[in-house]
Amino acid sequence: MNASDSQGTEVVGAPTVAKLLLDLMEDEGVSHVFGNPGTTEMPFVMEVARRSSIEYVLALHEGVAVSLADGYAAATGRPGVLNLHAMPGLGNAIGQLSNAMVTRTPLVVTAGQQDSRHLLSDPWIGGDLVALARPVCKSAHEARCASEVLPLMRRAFREAMTHPRGPVFVSIPMDFLAATHVGEIPARSHVLSGSVAGGAPELAVRLAAIAPGKLAIVACDDVAHADAQSELLALAHALQCQVFGAPMHSRNLVPARHALWGGTLPIAAEGIAKTLAAFDWIFVIGAQPFPALIRSEISPVPPATRLLQLCEVADGLARYHPVELGISGGIKATLAALREGAGEPRAPGAEQEGRKTAEIERLESAARDRYDAHPLHPMAAAHAVLRSLPPETIVVDEAITTGAYVRGFHHPEQPGRYFFNRGGGLGWGMAAACGLSLGNGRAPVLCITGDGSALYGPQALWTAARERLPVLFCVMNNRQYLILKRQRELDARIPVHPLDIDQPAIDFVAMAASYGVAATRVERVAEIQKCIEEVWDRAQPHLIEIRISSR
Repeated sequence: MNASDSQGTEVVGAPTVAKLLLDLMEDEGVSHVFGNPGTTEMPFVMEVARRSSIEYVLALHEGVAVSLADGYAAATGRPGVLNLHAMPGLGNAIGQLSNAMVTRTPLVVTAGQQDSRHLLSDPWIGGDLVALARPVCKSAHEARCASEVLPLMRRAFREAMTHPRGPVFVSIPMDFLAATHVGEIPARSHVLSGSVAGGAPELAVRLAAIAPGKLAIVACDDVAHADAQSELLALAHALQCQVFGAPMHSRNLVPARHALWGGTLPIAAEGIAKTLAAFDWIFVIGAQPFPALIRSEISPVPPATRLLQLCEVADGLARYHPVELGISGGIKATLAALREGAGEPRAPGAEQEGRKTAEIERLESAARDRYDAHPLHPMAAAHAVLRSLPPETIVVDEAITTGAYVRGFHHPEQPGRYFFNRGGGLGWGMAAACGLSLGNGRAPVLCITGDGSALYGPQALWTAARERLPVLFCVMNNRQYLILKRQRELDARIPVHPLDIDQPAIDFVAMAASYGVAATRVERVAEIQKCIEEVWDRAQPHLIEIRISSR
């Protein structure tokens, strides 16, 4: 075979950049690539088709492809690999990439650019892909010649996994993929991190000096990203302090039944301040502890409360609120060191255990009391679904207004069993559930989603059917964008409100069938329980449309 390399010289029998790129991916441990390809990606896609070691998971929309890769990365702890199509494909993916950026999901994102020799004429579907990707990625680059593709891709895998993790974008002109390459594949680097923060001894002294009951911990998703849930709980035991989750945290941090778990902080600054007012000191673990959906004149930090903070990187320290002491370093290693400095963990007292047990039973009783309501109350619907499944079920939650009940009733002991979309861009849940199933060896996954959320990414159902993924999709259908209605006082005199989704109504059962997924519509608790009992062990996707009330 005769071909030209990136410098224009003839190379006989040399492999193409696309082939070597797949070799590089195999070396990085890649087994799945998620995407919706077009003409500019065909040299890459054809090379994937020749491999049995890497599967190309096809999505019908680029946003779905991103969320598939997002869920896969969350399940495996490795970068999800994403293949997008030029300017339109990247544009379609932006919303879900913004979610991945917020949740710090490691993704390696590629897009095929138009032929580099064609770019001068401003071709169709070409454009400044780097400028488009930069706001929603840690970094964005475009290869300037064929010889840059492999080094850029090796760098992307390393950078995506470097704290703070996130999506890394590489634009590759299609002629570079088809070009031959005469150099070596860049070697994989072995990079170690996780060292104890230098200020850990001083922080340990500060923590030990705080009076009992006057300290609380606020944990961000950074704890889960560092796989430090057990170290967090051991430190909380040693200090005998409550642990709260940052508002809308997207991973489970402390078992919900644990006596020291204070729950998730509210999303409004006023609610956060009220919850934390009882404490003199707050130890924040992570970069953004108090994100608020709506602006408020009130600070989420009570006036008399002082902050201590631990972050993986110094850029996150005191970024939003002043701290008495902030230290940067590996969260997992530093929490372990702080626990050593605080002494041996102590079990919570009987009084704390009793309070937690009573709190959980009050919620359980409140849900059961609503079982006979019609239309079904969302609290009862969430409770019925979760109590019909094993307690360690992997749950993807994009139910928004019903999500508070999901978090209240999902009580896994193990980390990595709860996933929520903190980024806020709708349409993540269904596809993320499919990615989580794939990343967990095709394990069964429950996806609880609102009707509005489901309409942003229903194409994921097709991928679930194509891949035969055992995902149970529960659509909580209240026929409206209720979260928006609750945030604003709306005029009840308007006969058809623009936030209602009922004229015409959406038939989710028919929609699922059109994508190849069996589906059932239910309105009673007994119907929920019977349906889940019948479908959960079938190892096939299934959708349940659950009609619920707005209150």
